[in-house]
Amino acid sequence: MRTAAGLALIVALASTARADPPPLAFDRVVIDADFPGAYQVEVADVDGDGRPDVVALGGDVCAWYQNPSWTKRIITDGKTAPGVISSAAADLDGDGKAEVAIAYDFEMNQPRRGKLLLAKPGASPDQPWTLMPVADVGSIHRLRWGDLDADGRLDLLVAPIFGPDAAPPAYDDPARIFAYTAVDVADASRWKRRELASRRVTHAIEFQPKFPRAHSPTLLAADNAGVTLVDPSTSTIVDDIVPGADGPAPRRGASEIHVGRFRDGRLFLATVEPWHGTQVAIWPQIDRDLRSFGPRILLDDTLADGHALWVVDVDGDGQDEIFAGHRGKDRRVAVYRLDDATNAWRRTIVDPDVAAQDLRGGDLDGDGRPDVVAAGGATRNIVWYRPRSR
Repeated sequence: MRTAAGLALIVALASTARADPPPLAFDRVVIDADFPGAYQVEVADVDGDGRPDVVALGGDVCAWYQNPSWTKRIITDGKTAPGVISSAAADLDGDGKAEVAIAYDFEMNQPRRGKLLLAKPGASPDQPWTLMPVADVGSIHRLRWGDLDADGRLDLLVAPIFGPDAAPPAYDDPARIFAYTAVDVADASRWKRRELASRRVTHAIEFQPKFPRAHSPTLLAADNAGVTLVDPSTSTIVDDIVPGADGPAPRRGASEIHVGRFRDGRLFLATVEPWHGTQVAIWPQIDRDLRSFGPRILLDDTLADGHALWVVDVDGDGQDEIFAGHRGKDRRVAVYRLDDATNAWRRTIVDPDVAAQDLRGGDLDGDGRPDVVAAGGATRNIVWYRPRSR
Protein backbone atom coordinates (compact mmCIF):
# COMPACT_ATOMS: atom_id res chain seq x y z
CA MET A 1 0.00 0.00 0.00
CA ARG A 2 1.21 3.47 -0.85
CA THR A 3 -0.35 6.51 0.75
CA ALA A 4 0.07 9.81 -1.05
CA ALA A 5 0.17 13.05 0.84
CA GLY A 6 -3.29 14.02 2.00
CA LEU A 7 -5.28 15.56 -0.79
CA ALA A 8 -7.27 18.33 0.84
CA LEU A 9 -10.44 19.01 -1.05
CA ILE A 10 -12.21 22.28 -0.37
CA VAL A 11 -15.75 22.91 -1.52
CA ALA A 12 -16.57 26.61 -1.62
CA LEU A 13 -20.22 27.10 -0.78
CA ALA A 14 -21.62 30.62 -0.90
CA SER A 15 -24.36 31.35 1.63
CA THR A 16 -25.91 34.52 2.95
CA ALA A 17 -28.46 32.78 5.16
CA ARG A 18 -26.06 30.75 7.30
CA ALA A 19 -22.39 29.99 7.81
CA ASP A 20 -20.78 27.78 5.21
CA PRO A 21 -20.73 24.09 6.17
CA PRO A 22 -17.39 22.53 7.05
CA PRO A 23 -15.38 21.77 3.90
CA LEU A 24 -15.08 18.24 2.55
CA ALA A 25 -11.57 16.86 2.82
CA PHE A 26 -10.14 13.47 1.89
CA ASP A 27 -6.92 11.54 2.21
CA ARG A 28 -5.86 9.91 -1.05
CA VAL A 29 -4.71 6.33 -0.49
CA VAL A 30 -3.30 4.41 -3.45
CA ILE A 31 -4.22 0.75 -3.00
CA ASP A 32 -2.62 -0.34 -6.28
CA ALA A 33 -0.36 1.90 -8.41
CA ASP A 34 0.11 -0.62 -11.22
CA PHE A 35 -3.12 -2.27 -12.39
CA PRO A 36 -3.11 -2.16 -16.21
CA GLY A 37 -6.55 -1.46 -17.65
CA ALA A 38 -8.31 -1.16 -14.28
CA TYR A 39 -12.00 -1.11 -15.16
CA GLN A 40 -14.25 -1.92 -12.21
CA VAL A 41 -14.01 -1.87 -8.43
CA GLU A 42 -16.30 -2.95 -5.60
CA VAL A 43 -16.23 -3.36 -1.83
CA ALA A 44 -17.05 -6.65 -0.07
CA ASP A 45 -15.81 -8.80 2.82
CA VAL A 46 -13.88 -11.50 0.98
CA ASP A 47 -12.02 -13.19 3.86
CA GLY A 48 -14.82 -13.15 6.45
CA ASP A 49 -13.03 -11.05 9.07
CA GLY A 50 -15.80 -8.44 9.24
CA ARG A 51 -13.79 -5.78 7.40
CA PRO A 52 -14.67 -4.82 3.82
CA ASP A 53 -12.03 -5.64 1.24
CA VAL A 54 -11.67 -4.30 -2.30
CA VAL A 55 -12.30 -6.33 -5.46
CA ALA A 56 -10.99 -4.90 -8.74
CA LEU A 57 -10.72 -6.10 -12.31
CA GLY A 58 -9.48 -5.06 -15.71
CA GLY A 59 -7.67 -6.50 -18.70
CA ASP A 60 -7.25 -10.20 -17.92
CA VAL A 61 -7.17 -9.97 -14.10
CA CYS A 62 -9.71 -10.00 -11.30
CA ALA A 63 -8.06 -9.48 -7.90
CA TRP A 64 -8.90 -8.68 -4.31
CA TYR A 65 -7.05 -6.55 -1.77
CA GLN A 66 -7.13 -7.60 1.88
CA ASN A 67 -8.04 -4.92 4.41
CA PRO A 68 -6.03 -3.32 6.05
CA SER A 69 -2.70 -4.35 4.48
CA TRP A 70 -4.17 -4.21 0.96
CA THR A 71 -2.21 -7.30 -0.01
CA LYS A 72 -3.18 -8.19 -3.57
CA ARG A 73 -4.35 -11.69 -4.40
CA ILE A 74 -5.48 -12.98 -7.77
CA ILE A 75 -8.96 -14.48 -8.26
CA THR A 76 -8.75 -15.06 -12.03
CA ASP A 77 -6.13 -14.37 -14.69
CA GLY A 78 -5.76 -14.54 -18.45
CA LYS A 79 -5.70 -18.34 -18.44
CA THR A 80 -8.86 -18.79 -16.37
CA ALA A 81 -10.96 -15.76 -17.41
CA PRO A 82 -9.55 -13.50 -20.14
CA GLY A 83 -11.18 -10.19 -20.97
CA VAL A 84 -12.89 -9.55 -17.63
CA ILE A 85 -15.55 -6.84 -17.73
CA SER A 86 -17.65 -6.98 -14.54
CA SER A 87 -17.93 -8.61 -11.12
CA ALA A 88 -20.52 -8.86 -8.39
CA ALA A 89 -19.48 -9.96 -4.90
CA ALA A 90 -21.80 -11.24 -2.16
CA ASP A 91 -21.87 -13.91 0.55
CA LEU A 92 -24.20 -16.47 -0.99
CA ASP A 93 -23.73 -19.46 1.32
CA GLY A 94 -23.69 -17.67 4.69
CA ASP A 95 -20.07 -18.42 5.63
CA GLY A 96 -19.20 -14.72 5.91
CA LYS A 97 -16.96 -14.73 2.83
CA ALA A 98 -18.05 -13.24 -0.48
CA GLU A 99 -18.36 -15.29 -3.60
CA VAL A 100 -17.66 -13.33 -6.80
CA ALA A 101 -19.60 -13.63 -10.06
CA ILE A 102 -17.31 -12.68 -12.95
CA ALA A 103 -18.24 -11.67 -16.50
CA TYR A 104 -15.45 -12.21 -19.00
CA ASP A 105 -14.50 -12.88 -22.63
CA PHE A 106 -16.05 -9.53 -23.55
CA GLU A 107 -15.30 -8.07 -26.97
CA MET A 108 -16.94 -4.80 -28.00
CA ASN A 109 -17.54 -5.66 -31.65
CA GLN A 110 -18.12 -9.40 -31.23
CA PRO A 111 -21.43 -9.35 -29.34
CA ARG A 112 -21.93 -13.11 -29.40
CA ARG A 113 -18.89 -13.55 -27.18
CA GLY A 114 -19.14 -13.53 -23.38
CA LYS A 115 -19.01 -15.92 -20.44
CA LEU A 116 -20.03 -16.03 -16.79
CA LEU A 117 -18.46 -17.88 -13.86
CA LEU A 118 -18.82 -17.96 -10.09
CA ALA A 119 -15.64 -17.82 -7.99
CA LYS A 120 -15.65 -19.23 -4.45
CA PRO A 121 -12.82 -18.32 -2.03
CA GLY A 122 -10.59 -20.95 -0.47
CA ALA A 123 -10.43 -21.82 3.22
CA SER A 124 -7.66 -19.25 3.77
CA PRO A 125 -6.77 -16.05 1.90
CA ASP A 126 -3.77 -17.63 0.16
CA GLN A 127 -5.59 -20.67 -1.16
CA PRO A 128 -6.77 -20.63 -4.79
CA TRP A 129 -10.38 -19.90 -5.65
CA THR A 130 -12.76 -22.53 -6.96
CA LEU A 131 -14.11 -21.43 -10.35
CA MET A 132 -17.49 -22.72 -11.51
CA PRO A 133 -18.51 -22.01 -15.13
CA VAL A 134 -22.13 -20.85 -15.33
CA ALA A 135 -23.04 -19.99 -18.92
CA ASP A 136 -22.12 -18.35 -22.19
CA VAL A 137 -23.76 -14.90 -22.29
CA GLY A 138 -23.13 -12.83 -25.40
CA SER A 139 -21.99 -9.23 -24.85
CA ILE A 140 -22.16 -9.68 -21.06
CA HIS A 141 -21.36 -6.31 -19.47
CA ARG A 142 -22.81 -5.65 -16.00
CA LEU A 143 -23.57 -7.88 -13.00
CA ARG A 144 -25.39 -7.03 -9.75
CA TRP A 145 -26.80 -9.10 -6.88
CA GLY A 146 -30.28 -8.40 -5.51
CA ASP A 147 -33.26 -10.26 -4.10
CA LEU A 148 -35.46 -9.64 -7.11
CA ASP A 149 -38.26 -12.06 -6.16
CA ALA A 150 -38.23 -11.21 -2.41
CA ASP A 151 -37.65 -14.82 -1.34
CA GLY A 152 -34.75 -13.99 0.98
CA ARG A 153 -32.10 -15.26 -1.46
CA LEU A 154 -29.90 -13.20 -3.75
CA ASP A 155 -30.47 -13.35 -7.49
CA LEU A 156 -27.86 -12.42 -10.08
CA LEU A 157 -28.93 -9.60 -12.41
CA VAL A 158 -27.20 -9.79 -15.78
CA ALA A 159 -27.11 -6.98 -18.35
CA PRO A 160 -25.46 -7.51 -21.72
CA ILE A 161 -24.69 -4.21 -23.38
CA PHE A 162 -25.85 -5.24 -26.89
CA GLY A 163 -27.93 -7.89 -28.56
CA PRO A 164 -26.24 -10.70 -30.52
CA ASP A 165 -26.64 -8.96 -33.90
CA ALA A 166 -25.53 -5.48 -32.80
CA ALA A 167 -22.95 -3.78 -35.00
CA PRO A 168 -21.42 -0.31 -35.26
CA PRO A 169 -22.20 2.45 -35.64
CA ALA A 170 -25.66 2.27 -33.98
CA TYR A 171 -25.48 -1.10 -32.14
CA ASP A 172 -29.26 -1.17 -32.45
CA ASP A 173 -29.96 -4.85 -31.67
CA PRO A 174 -31.43 -4.74 -28.13
CA ALA A 175 -29.69 -6.33 -25.16
CA ARG A 176 -31.67 -8.97 -23.26
CA ILE A 177 -31.54 -8.18 -19.54
CA PHE A 178 -32.25 -11.19 -17.33
CA ALA A 179 -31.77 -12.63 -13.85
CA TYR A 180 -30.54 -15.92 -12.48
CA THR A 181 -32.69 -17.14 -9.60
CA ALA A 182 -32.26 -20.29 -7.46
CA VAL A 183 -28.51 -19.61 -7.38
CA ASP A 184 -26.57 -22.61 -6.03
CA VAL A 185 -22.88 -22.06 -5.20
CA ALA A 186 -22.07 -25.71 -5.96
CA ASP A 187 -24.21 -26.49 -9.01
CA ALA A 188 -24.76 -24.04 -11.88
CA SER A 189 -27.28 -26.39 -13.49
CA ARG A 190 -29.77 -25.44 -10.77
CA TRP A 191 -29.70 -21.75 -11.72
CA LYS A 192 -32.91 -20.59 -13.38
CA ARG A 193 -32.90 -17.86 -16.00
CA ARG A 194 -35.68 -15.26 -15.85
CA GLU A 195 -36.04 -12.84 -18.73
CA LEU A 196 -36.66 -9.22 -17.70
CA ALA A 197 -36.43 -6.73 -20.58
CA SER A 198 -34.91 -5.88 -23.94
CA ARG A 199 -33.14 -2.52 -24.15
CA ARG A 200 -30.78 -0.88 -26.61
CA VAL A 201 -27.20 -0.20 -25.43
CA THR A 202 -27.66 -1.08 -21.77
CA HIS A 203 -24.54 0.28 -20.09
CA ALA A 204 -25.33 0.16 -16.35
CA ILE A 205 -27.89 -1.30 -13.94
CA GLU A 206 -28.84 -0.69 -10.31
CA PHE A 207 -30.96 -2.89 -8.04
CA GLN A 208 -33.57 -1.13 -5.86
CA PRO A 209 -35.25 -3.15 -3.04
CA LYS A 210 -37.96 -0.47 -2.85
CA PHE A 211 -39.01 2.15 -5.35
CA PRO A 212 -42.06 4.45 -5.58
CA ARG A 213 -45.18 2.74 -6.93
CA ALA A 214 -43.29 -0.47 -7.71
CA HIS A 215 -45.00 -3.73 -6.85
CA SER A 216 -41.76 -5.58 -6.09
CA PRO A 217 -38.01 -4.96 -5.97
CA THR A 218 -36.94 -3.25 -9.16
CA LEU A 219 -34.07 -2.86 -11.55
CA LEU A 220 -33.01 0.47 -13.04
CA ALA A 221 -31.12 0.44 -16.33
CA ALA A 222 -29.15 3.24 -17.99
CA ASP A 223 -29.65 2.67 -21.70
CA ASN A 224 -30.25 4.46 -25.00
CA ALA A 225 -33.81 5.34 -23.92
CA GLY A 226 -32.56 7.08 -20.75
CA VAL A 227 -33.34 5.45 -17.40
CA THR A 228 -35.60 2.41 -17.60
CA LEU A 229 -37.41 0.83 -14.65
CA VAL A 230 -38.04 -2.91 -14.76
CA ASP A 231 -40.72 -3.99 -12.27
CA PRO A 232 -40.93 -7.80 -12.27
CA SER A 233 -44.21 -8.39 -10.44
CA THR A 234 -46.70 -10.92 -11.84
CA SER A 235 -45.61 -9.76 -15.28
CA THR A 236 -42.59 -7.66 -16.12
CA ILE A 237 -43.39 -3.94 -16.39
CA VAL A 238 -40.91 -1.74 -18.26
CA ASP A 239 -41.19 2.02 -17.80
CA ASP A 240 -38.98 4.70 -19.39
CA ILE A 241 -38.94 7.04 -16.42
CA VAL A 242 -36.55 9.74 -17.73
CA PRO A 243 -35.32 10.23 -21.32
CA GLY A 244 -31.66 11.13 -20.79
CA ALA A 245 -29.80 13.08 -23.47
CA ASP A 246 -30.96 13.35 -27.05
CA GLY A 247 -28.72 12.49 -29.97
CA PRO A 248 -27.99 9.92 -32.66
CA ALA A 249 -27.67 6.30 -31.54
CA PRO A 250 -25.72 5.09 -29.69
CA ARG A 251 -24.66 8.48 -28.25
CA ARG A 252 -27.98 9.11 -26.53
CA GLY A 253 -29.91 8.29 -23.35
CA ALA A 254 -27.92 7.49 -20.22
CA SER A 255 -24.69 5.69 -19.42
CA GLU A 256 -24.69 5.46 -15.59
CA ILE A 257 -27.47 5.49 -12.99
CA HIS A 258 -27.63 5.69 -9.20
CA VAL A 259 -30.45 6.73 -6.88
CA GLY A 260 -29.81 9.46 -4.31
CA ARG A 261 -31.76 11.12 -1.56
CA PHE A 262 -32.37 14.75 -0.67
CA ARG A 263 -32.38 15.88 2.93
CA ASP A 264 -36.21 16.11 2.86
CA GLY A 265 -36.48 12.42 1.93
CA ARG A 266 -37.25 12.83 -1.76
CA LEU A 267 -35.26 10.72 -4.20
CA PHE A 268 -33.30 11.82 -7.21
CA LEU A 269 -31.83 9.94 -10.15
CA ALA A 270 -28.18 10.75 -10.82
CA THR A 271 -26.95 10.01 -14.33
CA VAL A 272 -24.04 10.33 -16.69
CA GLU A 273 -25.46 11.20 -20.13
CA PRO A 274 -25.41 10.17 -22.95
CA TRP A 275 -23.65 6.81 -23.48
CA HIS A 276 -19.96 7.35 -22.57
CA GLY A 277 -21.06 10.94 -22.28
CA THR A 278 -20.11 14.44 -21.26
CA GLN A 279 -22.81 15.35 -18.73
CA VAL A 280 -23.64 14.73 -15.07
CA ALA A 281 -27.32 15.36 -14.36
CA ILE A 282 -29.95 14.74 -11.72
CA TRP A 283 -33.68 14.19 -12.03
CA PRO A 284 -35.45 15.15 -8.75
CA GLN A 285 -38.50 13.21 -7.59
CA ILE A 286 -41.58 15.37 -8.08
CA ASP A 287 -43.61 13.81 -5.27
CA ARG A 288 -42.55 11.26 -2.64
CA ASP A 289 -45.45 8.98 -3.53
CA LEU A 290 -44.98 9.16 -7.31
CA ARG A 291 -42.58 7.57 -9.74
CA SER A 292 -42.17 10.89 -11.54
CA PHE A 293 -38.83 12.65 -11.89
CA GLY A 294 -37.79 15.97 -13.34
CA PRO A 295 -37.15 18.49 -14.62
CA ARG A 296 -33.56 17.62 -15.43
CA ILE A 297 -30.82 19.59 -13.65
CA LEU A 298 -27.47 19.67 -15.43
CA LEU A 299 -24.56 19.65 -12.98
CA ASP A 300 -21.65 19.41 -15.41
CA ASP A 301 -21.11 19.14 -19.16
CA THR A 302 -17.31 18.93 -19.26
CA LEU A 303 -16.71 15.18 -18.97
CA ALA A 304 -14.75 13.38 -21.66
CA ASP A 305 -15.89 9.76 -21.99
CA GLY A 306 -17.80 9.72 -18.71
CA HIS A 307 -17.73 6.27 -17.17
CA ALA A 308 -17.97 6.46 -13.36
CA LEU A 309 -20.69 7.48 -10.91
CA TRP A 310 -21.39 7.01 -7.20
CA VAL A 311 -23.93 8.57 -4.83
CA VAL A 312 -23.42 8.67 -1.06
CA ASP A 313 -23.87 10.96 1.95
CA VAL A 314 -20.17 11.27 2.62
CA ASP A 315 -20.41 14.04 5.24
CA GLY A 316 -23.34 12.63 7.22
CA ASP A 317 -25.62 15.66 6.84
CA GLY A 318 -28.58 13.71 5.41
CA GLN A 319 -28.02 14.98 1.85
CA ASP A 320 -26.32 12.71 -0.69
CA GLU A 321 -23.32 13.90 -2.63
CA ILE A 322 -22.52 12.78 -6.18
CA PHE A 323 -19.12 11.52 -7.28
CA ALA A 324 -18.47 11.29 -11.02
CA GLY A 325 -15.45 10.64 -13.17
CA HIS A 326 -14.27 10.31 -16.73
CA ARG A 327 -11.41 8.61 -18.51
CA GLY A 328 -10.77 10.94 -21.46
CA LYS A 329 -9.02 14.29 -21.76
CA ASP A 330 -8.49 16.07 -18.42
CA ARG A 331 -9.39 12.80 -16.63
CA ARG A 332 -10.60 13.14 -13.07
CA VAL A 333 -12.91 12.31 -10.22
CA ALA A 334 -15.11 15.17 -8.99
CA VAL A 335 -17.65 15.57 -6.19
CA TYR A 336 -20.88 17.59 -6.46
CA ARG A 337 -22.40 18.96 -3.26
CA LEU A 338 -25.73 20.73 -2.83
CA ASP A 339 -25.68 24.17 -1.23
CA ASP A 340 -29.05 24.45 0.52
CA ALA A 341 -28.86 28.23 0.78
CA THR A 342 -28.58 28.78 -2.97
CA ASN A 343 -30.03 25.43 -4.12
CA ALA A 344 -27.00 25.07 -6.39
CA TRP A 345 -24.68 22.10 -6.82
CA ARG A 346 -20.99 22.95 -6.39
CA ARG A 347 -18.27 20.90 -8.07
CA THR A 348 -14.82 20.23 -6.65
CA ILE A 349 -12.11 18.18 -8.35
CA VAL A 350 -11.25 15.30 -6.05
CA ASP A 351 -8.43 13.76 -8.05
CA PRO A 352 -6.96 14.75 -11.45
CA ASP A 353 -4.67 11.73 -11.49
CA VAL A 354 -7.15 8.93 -12.08
CA ALA A 355 -8.73 8.11 -15.45
CA ALA A 356 -11.93 7.03 -13.76
CA GLN A 357 -13.61 3.90 -15.09
CA ASP A 358 -15.65 3.08 -11.97
CA LEU A 359 -16.51 4.39 -8.50
CA ARG A 360 -17.87 2.42 -5.53
CA GLY A 361 -18.00 2.87 -1.79
CA GLY A 362 -17.99 1.35 1.68
CA ASP A 363 -16.61 2.02 5.16
CA LEU A 364 -13.10 0.65 4.69
CA ASP A 365 -11.58 1.93 7.94
CA GLY A 366 -14.52 1.30 10.29
CA ASP A 367 -14.95 4.92 11.36
CA GLY A 368 -18.65 4.97 10.52
CA ARG A 369 -18.25 7.20 7.45
CA PRO A 370 -18.53 5.99 3.86
CA ASP A 371 -15.39 5.98 1.75
CA VAL A 372 -15.09 6.04 -2.03
CA VAL A 373 -12.85 3.87 -4.22
CA ALA A 374 -11.95 4.54 -7.86
CA ALA A 375 -10.57 2.38 -10.65
CA GLY A 376 -8.35 4.25 -13.11
CA GLY A 377 -7.82 2.63 -16.51
CA ALA A 378 -5.18 4.64 -18.37
CA THR A 379 -3.66 5.68 -15.03
CA ARG A 380 -3.46 2.00 -13.95
CA ASN A 381 -4.51 2.65 -10.36
CA ILE A 382 -6.97 1.74 -7.61
CA VAL A 383 -7.43 4.71 -5.27
CA TRP A 384 -9.28 5.10 -1.96
CA TYR A 385 -10.64 8.51 -0.91
CA ARG A 386 -10.99 8.54 2.87
CA PRO A 387 -12.97 11.41 4.45
CA ARG A 388 -10.94 13.37 6.97
CA SER A 389 -12.12 14.07 10.49
CA ARG A 390 -13.55 17.53 10.96
